This record gives sequence, structure tokens and C-alpha cells, in this order.
Amino acid sequence: MKAPTVSLPPPARFDVGWGTAYERWAVYRLLRRWLPRWEVGTALEGPVDGMAGIPGLHLVPAAEMGAHVTVLVPTAQAAETVRSVYRLLGLEDRLTVRAQSEFPVGESFDLVLSYAAAPCVRSWEAYLGSGAACARRFFVVSVSHRSSYGVFLRKALRLLEAGGERGRELFDHPSTDSRVLEPFLRRLGPIVEDAYVDCPWWPDLFVQTGETLLSGTLGRLPFGRRFLHGARVRPAREGEPFVYGPGRFPFLGGPGWEEEVSPALRRHPVFDEACRPLASVFAHHRVRVVARDRIASDGAAPK
Repeated sequence: MKAPTVSLPPPARFDVGWGTAYERWAVYRLLRRWLPRWEVGTALEGPVDGMAGIPGLHLVPAAEMGAHVTVLVPTAQAAETVRSVYRLLGLEDRLTVRAQSEFPVGESFDLVLSYAAAPCVRSWEAYLGSGAACARRFFVVSVSHRSSYGVFLRKALRLLEAGGERGRELFDHPSTDSRVLEPFLRRLGPIVEDAYVDCPWWPDLFVQTGETLLSGTLGRLPFGRRFLHGARVRPAREGEPFVYGPGRFPFLGGPGWEEEVSPALRRHPVFDEACRPLASVFAHHRVRVVARDRIASDGAAPK
């Protein structure tokens, strides 16, 4: 089943800013909690990735725990970025990376992960259906959390934007509505996990790939661009604080962990492991897991 993507910006070559770094760390922490219970031998992610950072790096914890990870990304350059990060982490022997825009036909994996991809494809139902068809046991689906306090702030901010722009954003997409997404997922199998993730104190204001929260927000406001001093046009450079990529990727330790990430984790309040109602207020993403190997016993069937 084909589900071509809409027009997307070129894949990011770096993770930029503490907000992106924390999102990366929060997703890794969640997967490190789930994966030991699942005993995953093979895993797949891609081909579309809605994160404002390097695509194709969400399943690093699976490779860290011994699984063989296949990553699909849209371009050869993006594939080389993924390969370089895995090489840096000493995990390249557990990686297969391909430049392709569709899920593979006739292949299956213990786990398939789709990260914020639904708003970025022409038919999100067809796309998720194709991903689920590749999953033998678990299909992990992440979407933007539309009920966080940051979404309400972002909706208010749209009223003040330069030029009165009112474009659709990730949280406007029907896949972020539980009343739409969950019935669809249950046709693919029972939902066995449902977690709020990426729950820092700051709001998710949905800035563009490669921007920080400050530059992205100021750039949208009347007269805001004059305060940026060129920050939006100067490319991010690896080695700067909270700019990570093939030369420095500190989420398994290494350069940048003790100097930047670890102190920031201690300094900023986060709510990923708080009680569920509190986490739901701050969460930027919500992740559900469908058990594909329980379809027959639960009477569910893929659409």
C-alpha cells in the first residue's frame, strides 16, 4: 500500500537546541523502559519522521540493547547522517539504512516505529496501515499531543503572527485526536501501551526544523525578526551547545553529556514520570503501542 508524502523540508543534519535534545532523551528513556520487556530482535523506523531534528534515530536504544535496526529515510544524505551517528556510537554493525520513501513490501520486523509521521503524508491511514503490515509484534505510533498547554498558547500566538498566518500545524491533524486515532489503531490490534512523553516545563510552540524555541517564536511575531540578529539564517554548527549530530551525539554518554545534557536535566523540571493527569498537561507527544501478534486472539483485523 503506497502513501506518498507531502512536500517536506530537507532532512535535518543536526539536532538543534535543548528542546530537541530533551525530546530525544525523553523518547530514549521511554523506549529503554519498554524494550527490555519485549525482547525485540529486529526493528524498523521511517520512512517519514516528523521530528524537528535528525530523522531515523529514534530506535538507537533498540540497537543499544542488541536488536538489528533498519532505518528508512528519504535521501542518501540523510542515510549517511544516520550511518555516521550509529558509527560514532559503536552500533553500525546493528544498522541497515536505506534511502526510500515507502515501507518495504514482504518484509517484517518485531517492532515498527512511526514518529509524528501522520500529518506529513497524503493518506495517514494508508501510511500507518502499511507500517503495521510490517510489524510482527509491536507497532509504535507517536503523534503530537493536542491537549497540552503549549497547544493552547500556540493557538493564541497564531492570532499575533506576522502577516496573520494561520497555517495548519501538527496538532490540527485528525491523527492527533484520540477519538479518530484510537478506533483506527484498534483495527490494527489491541492498544497495549499509551504514554505521554516529552513533558518538559516549557511549551511546545512547533518551531521549524533547525530553529530554537526563541528564534522560531520571535520570527513569527510582528517586529520579532529584528531581535534575532541573524540567528535564523546562520546554519547550526556542531560543537556549539546543544547542537548534536555525527560528530557529537551524547545520549549514550560521551562528549556533551557531562558538560551539557546531564546538567540541563538536573536544572529543568520535567514531568514525563509524573502522574498521568499532570504529564498530560505538559506532554508534547503521546505514544501508543499496538500488539500486532494479538490480532487473532482479540478478534481485531487490519483495515
